[in-house]
Amino acid sequence: MMIVVSIFLVMGSGSLFLFTIGVMDPQEWLSSPWNEVLIPFTQLDPSRGWSVIGLCLSGLSVGLLLFFLEVRPHSPKVPALVVEKDDLGQISASMSSIQDLVNREAENIEGVRESLTKVQNSSHGIHLQCRLSIAPHANASQLGQQVKERIKTSVEHYLGTSVLGINLQTQIAPLTKHAKGIQSRVH
Repeated sequence: MMIVVSIFLVMGSGSLFLFTIGVMDPQEWLSSPWNEVLIPFTQLDPSRGWSVIGLCLSGLSVGLLLFFLEVRPHSPKVPALVVEKDDLGQISASMSSIQDLVNREAENIEGVRESLTKVQNSSHGIHLQCRLSIAPHANASQLGQQVKERIKTSVEHYLGTSVLGINLQTQIAPLTKHAKGIQSRVH
């Protein structure tokens, strides 16, 4: 949509600019209803002519800027955790891959039906907040300890960085994958 707006802005501003400075005659280029609108721009006194020229150049600049911002290649920045940085470069892991790892490890434990994880990075390591949907027969406390140990081992092995804390919230009902808040109940 912005490309269309920028093209119209460039074409309109450019045409009005060329009509105002006298390079193009509106009667030769446009049909009669537009002639009545644009002919007065060809007959402006110098003080008003410069104002119109300034507005046209501004419109051209904004239109070109919008156009180039819209067509330039840009890649979305994926949130990532830098695992290692040295003279040759850096190694990072996307936050979504860490979440996937945690969810997969938790869901592989008997009694865990679903897992939803939020990863928080700090200067000394990471904090994990997990929501778990567990089976009704499961003991939340024992299952929670098992999940925390398995997650901590897997994440530290994968990232080579410390897991500083894991907060678990358990429930028997299925999780909604688009949950907003995560509150800790099992530590």
